[in-house]
Amino acid sequence: MTLLIARRAAAEAFQDRLSFLMGVAFAVLVPILVVVFEVRSAVSNTTSEALGGALAFNLLIVGLLPTVSAVGIASGQFAGEKERGILTPLLASPASNVAIFGGKVLGAVIPPLSYAVVAEVVYLLGLAALVGPAELRLLPLPLSLTMVALVPLVTCFAATVSSLISSRVRTYNAAQQLGSLVLMPVWGVVIALAADLLSWGPIGLLAAVVALLLLDVALTVAAAATWRREEVLSHS
Repeated sequence: MTLLIARRAAAEAFQDRLSFLMGVAFAVLVPILVVVFEVRSAVSNTTSEALGGALAFNLLIVGLLPTVSAVGIASGQFAGEKERGILTPLLASPASNVAIFGGKVLGAVIPPLSYAVVAEVVYLLGLAALVGPAELRLLPLPLSLTMVALVPLVTCFAATVSSLISSRVRTYNAAQQLGSLVLMPVWGVVIALAADLLSWGPIGLLAAVVALLLLDVALTVAAAATWRREEVLSHS
């Protein structure tokens, strides 16, 4: 049931032309601009160790930018569908709250993460083509893997928070505005912590990934457990 709900939500998001165009722009143009303007300048002005950290940090940045749309997609999963009158059949189905929330969150992150994968590939190809294959060896492997792993985890967190808000408000606009307001400082904290991850060591990097994974799972379960589904259904 979770996968069916996720598949439907993801299909609707992929069919939105504006979201598709924005996703492609973030997935293709932004990584190229980062390589051409930011990386080229850093190559001649920083040491090899600092350059490796900067290149790894960019993996997080170019991966996260296409996933910003997850907030809008998740905001429409409850409040938006309620406004359109298509949420009631799902609420009346035997699907559990956890299955519904899990499916909605998964459906909200699949399209943005698809664009994020493209962005990471374009970025790495850009490094190899414009800066040289040798620069790829400067990427510290543990830090690079952590940055890549943080992309889906942070995206899931944002989608879960947005879905939680969307399930508690009446309109899509309210859900999107509140979600953006709540998550704005979160993005700042993530970027600030990610910039300092190089000094955490392998164990610290693994701990950061595991902690965020557990937080995502706990938040989804808590959101489902506290959701007054019957109340929403009675007012539909």
